[in-house]
Amino acid sequence: MFYLDNSATTWPKPDIVYTTMDSSFRQMFSPKRGTSRASRMGGAKLDEARQAIANLCHIPHPNQVFFTSGATHALNLAIQSFPWKAGDGVVMSAIEHHAVSRPIRKMAREKGIQFYIVPYTDELPFDLAAYEGLLKKHPNIRMVATTHASNVIGSILPIEAIGRLAHQYDSVYLVDAAQTAGVFPIDVQAQNIDILALPGHKSLYGPPGVGALYLNPSLQLNSFMEGGTGGDSGKHDMAFEVEVGTIPLPLILAFAEGVKWVQEKGIETIHAHEKALLEQLLSGLNQLSEVTIYGHQRPDEKTPVVSFTVRGYEPEILGAILFDDYGIALRSGYHCAPMAHEAIDTLGKGGTIRASIGYFTKAEDITALLSALKEVITQNCSVDTASVG
Repeated sequence: MFYLDNSATTWPKPDIVYTTMDSSFRQMFSPKRGTSRASRMGGAKLDEARQAIANLCHIPHPNQVFFTSGATHALNLAIQSFPWKAGDGVVMSAIEHHAVSRPIRKMAREKGIQFYIVPYTDELPFDLAAYEGLLKKHPNIRMVATTHASNVIGSILPIEAIGRLAHQYDSVYLVDAAQTAGVFPIDVQAQNIDILALPGHKSLYGPPGVGALYLNPSLQLNSFMEGGTGGDSGKHDMAFEVEVGTIPLPLILAFAEGVKWVQEKGIETIHAHEKALLEQLLSGLNQLSEVTIYGHQRPDEKTPVVSFTVRGYEPEILGAILFDDYGIALRSGYHCAPMAHEAIDTLGKGGTIRASIGYFTKAEDITALLSALKEVITQNCSVDTASVG
């Protein structure tokens, strides 16, 4: 298999992730759930995992890191537990994933908040001037929520400037780093981030089912869900908690090992490898006249993600052909981000084919895709010519 679906889930994982998952499952218990040595060992390892995330994102203290079931869980928790009042406003980009846009739209329906969208163009994925205009015009805006980079077209947003303006106008800044954590540096202090959501299973090379949330300690959120914490069992009521119930310790520890592996390998090294393959892919696709590439093509300003279509093929059908006949794993359709497809005008066209690169992607994977596309296009042109004749 030629695997080019790393924006969904990176594959394979470093060996340490697999072995940690197995050994911790066998040898440790979740902390605060017993007096055994296995439970105490789990508590110590959990503290180390928080520190690994804090180190990665320059978070001031590990107790500001909370583990969730993934970035979607983290984003929903942050958005839905924010202390909204009717008439409050929130700004988002025009290329948001459902994990941001759906909870915001839900809050609009249920809490009466208003949302504002910053316009998109290929050359200017996030218009800072238009954004500041919204902040000036609508003093009700209390939160700005954006992706760091689009999962559909890879465009990177200027999060440091977005956060600086958010703070200038007394708003909280939430960042969805699902597509960038592990590939681009993240510094919650330097980039003016108040809330950060991370997934384990993408470019941090951990398992699925786990993620992390950073919360600025100055934020006061409402309770999102209730249950046991292991530390307040004698009370009927509880204060705001993120980690409720028995935490998935093997997933968290495997996630932390993925984070450590990324730091040891070096984000700059990972980015350089992926950028070289991105340039190879863009160059090859641009030689195929039947291919349309969406979004800008500046490798320094995008993640290693390319969305494209091929004339004469619906994306879902082409995706199936490429896997069934050539063993190339991609993703086709809308990628859980119809806002982005509205922005690039593919929502009514079945979406796009998305190829996404990871650290374990090889030049041979890109060559295989380009070769398969040439063959598919040639066969289709032959069929068209025969039908005309």
